[in-house]
Amino acid sequence: MEKRQILSALVYNRAGVLVRIAGLISRRGYNIDSVTVSATENPKFSRMTIVVTCDEDLTEQLRRQLAKLEDVKVITHIEEENATNRELLVIKLKALPAERASLYKVAESYGAKVVDVGEATMTLEITGQGEEMDGFIEHMRRYEIMEMARTGMTVLEKGDRIITDYFEEY
Repeated sequence: MEKRQILSALVYNRAGVLVRIAGLISRRGYNIDSVTVSATENPKFSRMTIVVTCDEDLTEQLRRQLAKLEDVKVITHIEEENATNRELLVIKLKALPAERASLYKVAESYGAKVVDVGEATMTLEITGQGEEMDGFIEHMRRYEIMEMARTGMTVLEKGDRIITDYFEEY
């Protein structure tokens, strides 16, 4: 059964890594639902969270193929119930002065922050799980969404285990 699968990788922080990983995934016929990459506490490495929709057998096959790349130090499959995850959404809404009070209230009720107010727009920022972002976007459709940008899922495994536990030398 196909479902959302989360792969978390520690990769060497050097040029071209993202392109090589995305290329391998696309050559295998997978579609990437989201990918986030950032530096880690160790400047030698970046952390990559890749979300794909497929069944678990294909996920394991993809994990093994990615692990063979020289850029990948370690890659793990994290079950959703074991994932602490967040996304960031920045959304610009049409907001004439008469509508702003109601937008402030809605933003506050969702835990969103107002990050910019223009003459005719208001830009909000909110973080949370994907389903929360979806609900917030749906609610904001009653206003006119001018534009928005949303990150992919960023994940750490729940509990005490850390990604470097999967290999000896860090």
